[in-house]
Amino acid sequence: MPEPKALAPARIKWALELLELTPDSSVIEIGCGSGIAAERVCEQLTGRGSYFGVEKSKAACDAAFARCKAISPPGKAIFWNRPFDARDREPALFDRVFAINVNMFWTDDGAQLRDIRRIMHRDTRLVLVYEPPSADQRSKIARTLKQRLTPLFGVVTTKLRTVAGKPMLAAIAEDVFRRRTP
Repeated sequence: MPEPKALAPARIKWALELLELTPDSSVIEIGCGSGIAAERVCEQLTGRGSYFGVEKSKAACDAAFARCKAISPPGKAIFWNRPFDARDREPALFDRVFAINVNMFWTDDGAQLRDIRRIMHRDTRLVLVYEPPSADQRSKIARTLKQRLTPLFGVVTTKLRTVAGKPMLAAIAEDVFRRRTP
C-alpha cells in the first residue's frame, strides 16, 4: 500500500498554482525541504518534464528523494544536497524556478537573484512564496523583492494573501527581456 501524501500547506499549494506547470516543464526548486512540493510537481510532469530539487539539509534532501522515488521514473526527479549556486548549472536550463520561504532572495545583496538569470529560458517563470510572521514583514519582503527583481526581469507581480490568519506573499517574475516579439 502506498504511503499517504503529506498535506500540503497553503503556501505550497499557492506556489504550485502560480507556477503554471505543463507536463513538459523543466523545474528547479531552491530549498526543496522534505519534498512535499516536489511530490506534487512530479505528479504533474507526465510528459518530458523534469524536476531538480536543491536542498542544503542532508536529512531533508534524503526525505525528498524517498518521497518522490516511488512516483517518478528514474531521472525525472533529481535532488542535490548542497546550497543553491546557479553557477553550478548549465545556462537556460529551466523554465520554472521556485522557492518557498527561502530568505536569501530578500535578505542578501541580490547576487543569487542575478545568478538565477543564467539558468532561465526566455519564457521562464520565477515564483517566490513567503509566509512571514506578520503583515509588516510581508510588506518589507514585497518591497525588497520588487526592487531587486524588476531590473532583472522587467515584469514583476507581487500578490498578497491571508490564509487562516497567516499573511502570505508571492513574487512572480517573468523573463520578458528574452521573449521574442511576434
